[in-house]
Amino acid sequence: MKIFLTYASNPQTTAFYLEKAMRELSDVITYGPTISEETLKKWDLMAIAEKVKAHQIPLTDGDIINALKLVPSGWAPDVLLFIDTGFFFPLINISTVNCIKACYMIDSHINFKRHLDFVKSFDVVFTGHKPAVEMFKEEGFNDVFWIPPACDPEIHGKKGEEKWYDISFVGSLNANFNPERVHLLNELKQRFHVHYERCFLERMAEVFSQSKIVFNKSIMNGLNMRVFEVLASGSMLLTDESKESGLTELFQEQRDLVIYRTEDELFELAYHYLKYGEEREKIAEAGRKKVLKEHTYHHRARDIVEVLSTIKKKKP
Repeated sequence: MKIFLTYASNPQTTAFYLEKAMRELSDVITYGPTISEETLKKWDLMAIAEKVKAHQIPLTDGDIINALKLVPSGWAPDVLLFIDTGFFFPLINISTVNCIKACYMIDSHINFKRHLDFVKSFDVVFTGHKPAVEMFKEEGFNDVFWIPPACDPEIHGKKGEEKWYDISFVGSLNANFNPERVHLLNELKQRFHVHYERCFLERMAEVFSQSKIVFNKSIMNGLNMRVFEVLASGSMLLTDESKESGLTELFQEQRDLVIYRTEDELFELAYHYLKYGEEREKIAEAGRKKVLKEHTYHHRARDIVEVLSTIKKKKP
C-alpha cells in the first residue's frame, strides 16, 4: 500500500513512531511542516532538537495537488493519511485527491470541536480516544476506528536493572491544565521519595526503567502514551482508571499494572508495592511482556493498514 503520510514532524509524537512502523509494512512518503526552533523553545522541547527531521516533501503552500507533483514518477497514493500531533496546517484541495483520505486524531476528548471541524474532509477517522468513536459516528461519520497509543520497544524499552527512584513521574505539570495531577504528585512528595524530570525519548525510558513505581494521572480520562511507555520499561505502573478509556480492556488490573481510584488508595498502594518488591516486580514484568506482545506501534500500524486495505477493496 502506498501511503502519503502527513503530519507536523516532532520526534516524540505518535506520528513519528507510526511513520517508522508503517515503513516496515507500506511504501510511505511523508509531507508536512517541521517543528521550528521557536516552537521547541516555546514548548520547552530543546532537549529533542537534534532528533528533529524534515519530511521528504516539506510543506510550502499547503496545496496537496502541488505536493503530489513532487513524488517520484509513477507513484500514486492509495491513502492520504494525516496524523494529529497537536499542530494543524492547511491541506488545500484534499477533496480532489483520488485516494482514501484518512486521519488519526489523538486527543479528541480534549479538542473534539476542533477535531470535528478538521476531519470533515476525510473518509476514514481513527481516534486514540475510545469514546470518540461514538462521538464521531453521532456526527455522521461511518468509518471510525479506535487505535490506542502504544510503545516503541527500541526507544521505550527496558534500560538496565538498577532501580534508583522509589516513585517517578515524567510529563507535564500544569496546575491550570491538570490541577489534580499536580496535587497528587505534591501529596506523594510529602510521603515518599519522588523523582520528577522533564525529559523525552531514551532519557525518559531511562528514568522509567530506574524507578520502582511510575505514577500516572490522565487528563480528562484519556488513555495516554505514558501508560504504554512505562510498561515497556519494565517498571510497575501506578495509574488512575481513566474510565471508559479502554485501559481495563487492554490490561488486567493487579496483574499488568496497578490502578488507584481515590487519593487514599494511591498512597496505600504506593506503600504496599514499595514494601513488597517481589510482588511489584512480578507485575512490572507481566506488564512489560503484555505491552511488547500486543501494544507496540508495529501492532498499531498493522491495524491501520489492515483497515485501510479492507476499505480500499470495497471502493468501486
